[in-house]
Amino acid sequence: MEAAGSYKIAVDLDGTISEYPAFFKVFTKAMALAGCRIYVITDRQPGTAREVRRELQQYGITYHAIKITGEKAAYILKEGINVLFDDMNRYFAGLPEEVAVFKIRQKYNFDFRRQMWRD
Repeated sequence: MEAAGSYKIAVDLDGTISEYPAFFKVFTKAMALAGCRIYVITDRQPGTAREVRRELQQYGITYHAIKITGEKAAYILKEGINVLFDDMNRYFAGLPEEVAVFKIRQKYNFDFRRQMWRD
């Protein structure tokens, strides 16, 4: 088992941080203090980094790097990221089992009435 400080943690912005900002504020701060490296990965338009930084500041998110890309899996593998929080299957379906994935429930990916994931 790896030491907490050696983890690289990626967190999606839209549908993840944006939906649970209070949790991710505490989580990212605690993980950074434990020595983890925090990456915010989002599939927004190129050239929107300033807006992303502003939004993260408003939420109080601690991070070390921002990556704007639609190719999240490739970036995660390139950077050796160990953990991903995201709400969309397409960004993590192809990741190897060594990358822990935490899927965030939303009304568009989970049927709360039937208590079932949507594909």
